[in-house]
Amino acid sequence: MKIVYTREYEEQYPSNPIESPDRVRLAASELASYDFIEPSPASLKDISMVHGREHIERVKSKGFFRAASLAAGGAIKAAELAIDLEPAFALVRPPGHHASANRAWGMCYFNNMAIAIQKVRQKAKRVLIIDIDLHFGDGTVSIFRGDRDVKIVNPGCVDIDFDYLTMDSSGYLKQVESAFQGFDFDLVGVSAGFDAYVEDWGKLLSAEDYREIGNIIREGAEKCSGRRFAVLEGGYHADMRDTIKRFIKGFQ
Repeated sequence: MKIVYTREYEEQYPSNPIESPDRVRLAASELASYDFIEPSPASLKDISMVHGREHIERVKSKGFFRAASLAAGGAIKAAELAIDLEPAFALVRPPGHHASANRAWGMCYFNNMAIAIQKVRQKAKRVLIIDIDLHFGDGTVSIFRGDRDVKIVNPGCVDIDFDYLTMDSSGYLKQVESAFQGFDFDLVGVSAGFDAYVEDWGKLLSAEDYREIGNIIREGAEKCSGRRFAVLEGGYHADMRDTIKRFIKGFQ
């Protein structure tokens, strides 16, 4: 199990104060026993596989290009490791799942997951993306809309009957389990948000639930020889360092 990380992810840039460098710094310290891999920034060519020129120029003009391209590069590295049968977790910031081809919001700039998937697409044609963030990954869904070789599952937050409002954690875990049904895939990517945590905004999942989610995904990925990677999205409680570590213990 590899952790993709660079100290540059700890640098401060203009953002909502909740998107603090401590989100990754403290988690990196908690994961010190794992093997760390340094990423490189995603190239303009890599980013352009997903985002339009106007959006890229907008990110540049606002001074976020370095941070955003480095986060995308971390996701790419994790996907490449997964292709080589090495599970990986990209401990990156800024997050990315609210970034569509030509716009972004929610503290996102480039869609890290989508860029990583497109980068390795020649080696993994069919991809399952499981987004466990509290919030719907609208950017990722928008980018892959109409692509029958990419299945995206957002447990809980997009339930048509709004069951999330009354769902318990067991119902959420069942939705993660069902993500693997009815679709053949070559790679599993996890948009790993931790804000459904019981002490965070979502007030649903315990720390131990995240270990079980990691375990479910690890077992499900056996259908594609274990090719799996995860990329950090949201999560804003101080306990996130622990929930990430527990997820990884199940995921590895």
